[in-house]
Amino acid sequence: NTKSSLPSLNLLRQIMLSELTILIVPMLFALHIQAKDLDAKQFYIGGGLGYNDIGFDEAVGLQLFAGQPIPVKMGKARLLGEVGYMDSGNFDRNVGGFGTSSAKAQGIWANAVIEIPAGEKINLLARAGLDFGDDDGLMIGGGIGIPAGNQMDIRFEYVVRENIDSLQANLVIRL
Repeated sequence: NTKSSLPSLNLLRQIMLSELTILIVPMLFALHIQAKDLDAKQFYIGGGLGYNDIGFDEAVGLQLFAGQPIPVKMGKARLLGEVGYMDSGNFDRNVGGFGTSSAKAQGIWANAVIEIPAGEKINLLARAGLDFGDDDGLMIGGGIGIPAGNQMDIRFEYVVRENIDSLQANLVIRL
């Protein structure tokens, strides 16, 4: 039987998370060593709305996050560390004549973000990390950031999680 000889999806997910952990732990140690070079004046907070798609329904949710540039030489690009919270909003599904079933995902996440200047008034963004909430697993995305004054940026991103794809609009405020 071919089915029984293939590893289960849960086993593959556990292997992938184990391998990611092996990669992330040394990165966190390196960041800890670099922490003495962190500048609290570059700390930022942000938040916004996300149009979330789970395959059978869409919902509007929100996200809140905080971040800090990581002092690593990358030419004109910057490496940022971000942690945040996401609430997907309610996904509703018609359960054939029995009413509607509702679900949502929420939880914390941590990402490394690369910000690359693509001109005077626009930055390209790429992110990768882990979601530790209801939609746990790998989280990747990309988008653009547009400066909106000295202390603010507006970001538009597409973020993919294990089950939810999000089109996001966020405001970033540097403290």
